[in-house]
Amino acid sequence: MNIVLAKTAISIAALLLTAALLFKRESLTEWLEKKSANAVLGVAWVILRLLPFIAVYLVANMEPTSDVNGFWDEGSKASIGQIVYRDFWSPYSPLYAYFLGIWLKLWYSPKMIVLTMAAMDGIALLVSYHFFRPFQTRGTFLFRAIIYLLLPGSLVLCVIGAQEDVWMWLFVILAYLVRERTLRVEWYAIILAIGLLMTKAIFVLIMVPLFLLEKQKVRFVIPVAMIGIISLGILYPLVGLEFMQPLDEAKTLRAPNIQSVLNPWFYNSIGVGEKFWNWIGLVASVGLACMAAWRLRNADFRVMLSKVWIVLYATMMIVQQSAYSNYIFLFLIPLVFYVIDWKNKTQVTILFVFNLLCVVHPSYWWRLGMPCYMTPSDPAASSELLIDYAMQTAIVILTGYFIWLAFPKKHEVSSN
Repeated sequence: MNIVLAKTAISIAALLLTAALLFKRESLTEWLEKKSANAVLGVAWVILRLLPFIAVYLVANMEPTSDVNGFWDEGSKASIGQIVYRDFWSPYSPLYAYFLGIWLKLWYSPKMIVLTMAAMDGIALLVSYHFFRPFQTRGTFLFRAIIYLLLPGSLVLCVIGAQEDVWMWLFVILAYLVRERTLRVEWYAIILAIGLLMTKAIFVLIMVPLFLLEKQKVRFVIPVAMIGIISLGILYPLVGLEFMQPLDEAKTLRAPNIQSVLNPWFYNSIGVGEKFWNWIGLVASVGLACMAAWRLRNADFRVMLSKVWIVLYATMMIVQQSAYSNYIFLFLIPLVFYVIDWKNKTQVTILFVFNLLCVVHPSYWWRLGMPCYMTPSDPAASSELLIDYAMQTAIVILTGYFIWLAFPKKHEVSSN
């Protein structure tokens, strides 16, 4: 449980520092207004990403754990030319391992995987500056950028957990910015397709509401279809149907989710682990995202995407059996930069608690042996199990709160 205690201590320290900054929000925002965005983002990244990396992995000489071992297995094999899905198993899209392999050419070490994740997080933050710039002053964005870098949901999950989920946000906003610059829907579609090949199968889910609102549907679909056909034309002769390995992730039971919380109260009779739950989760997450997108069809793309992204992936986090609380890293940027009202103490407090729980729970649950509760008495069998179940329940409820917060209300729709 040492890693659990370490994550808890780091998270609490980060939240206390974040709270201290929030007390100086107005003066800091005014001061940052006059600073160079690139310089502030660069310095903040060095202090809150590079220096922690150096402290943990070079000074303390700790070895990366958890998901990094899997990433290392994929990236190291890809770097020597092995074929994904055939020579090594991967739950990710086909180009993911090869992208990691490129970075490993610079430093052949699992620690390079962590540094890669930190670098990609910094790039996502920089691109987000250009994405949100029309709606926020420089000082406001930079202040929130520092808050984002400090929150445990990004700091710990990036530097300790080496999570890659923020890549998906990077690709979707990069696609929009390129479209905005070139006025070409084809480039928009191409970058989205590359994002799908570079990240996870779940990236395809955001394409459904984006397609729903797309006015040039044929010009959007053709590049995506062409890239898909070319990809299958390359993969199938090499690996056969093994390219469907990422879909196996849906069979992996994790927690917390609605099923894991409700299952003991129904005495294990709701079919946890059955395939139909995956379809229910898919319909629920994509359905809510499409409803939100349609309500915001007349809003600015940035507004629409920020809210729809949270609704989609936060819903997926608690309805999909294979999702877990690390997915906070997937939607934390739009949550921090657009949806959270930083003047609202209730929202800020809930966000703090949510960050702490989402960071600590995966390690705690895994070290308990990944328990699945069958009866109401199971969580009460020990104090450790009761803490786990309480955290699961709290994460599900708080995720629901942020889905509600992001979902467009009637007055927002009418104002757009």
